[in-house]
Amino acid sequence: MGLKLQGSHPHSLEITRLAAAVRANADDARVWRWYADLMEDGRVSCTRTRKGWLITVDGRCTVEDESFDCAVRRAEQTWSDIAQSQVKLLRRGKTAMKTIGSSLPQLR
Repeated sequence: MGLKLQGSHPHSLEITRLAAAVRANADDARVWRWYADLMEDGRVSCTRTRKGWLITVDGRCTVEDESFDCAVRRAEQTWSDIAQSQVKLLRRGKTAMKTIGSSLPQLR
């Protein structure tokens, strides 16, 4: 019984490793697709500084890192966090407008 457990352990470890590689590849593709789309639209600028790379998105989301790759990934994460916050605010505003609108008397 001990041999079966040892034999199945490397197999499950290999499956876990392959699944992590697939997730990493998908994440990598998503980040660079995001970067390419923004670059094509002229929404991202990359500046070489003494400390590394400065990435600016839409003139306001700015990150700096020694590595270009890390700077792009951090910019994408920061931009994604900002975009998600804005969507939540928009949804909250729509709900507030429905509530306000429903409390007003109907004019005919």
